[in-house]
Amino acid sequence: MSRKLTAADVAEIHQTVALVAHVYDDVEVNALDLVFTEDVEVALGYGEGVTLHGLAAVRELFSQRRPDGPDHQTVNTVILTDPDGPVRTHSRYIALRSDGTTTNGDYLGILVPTPRGWRISYFRSVPRYPRVEGAGPPATAITDEWRPTADRLPAFVD
Repeated sequence: MSRKLTAADVAEIHQTVALVAHVYDDVEVNALDLVFTEDVEVALGYGEGVTLHGLAAVRELFSQRRPDGPDHQTVNTVILTDPDGPVRTHSRYIALRSDGTTTNGDYLGILVPTPRGWRISYFRSVPRYPRVEGAGPPATAITDEWRPTADRLPAFVD
């Protein structure tokens, strides 16, 4: 049986995941605590990629965003749960670059309830296209714990 979430939990989880793109694209580094836990781990890219630990490291990265950086759209967020375990999200992103080309990929998140609401404690961005030569298929980053199954969709309670 999956973890039970209220409709308010589900709405807040979706809101938190959506805020990632807004905060990053608009360089709203003062709003990072609305999105992430203080001890967040953020992993970016294929394979080893870049891994950041803690809100200060994420703030530093986000503050370096170039003005002509891509605009991100977070879509198709699915919430996955395990009994008494983590609440995971699997989203797709579409990013429009300043030259009009696009890229896309997956956002993987683990969210935890905090006194200030749901926050992301783990966030991974995995590009899909364009493919990086020698990186292998991005599906290798999507392990079973991130795949939707009927028993992992949240049960809703009042």
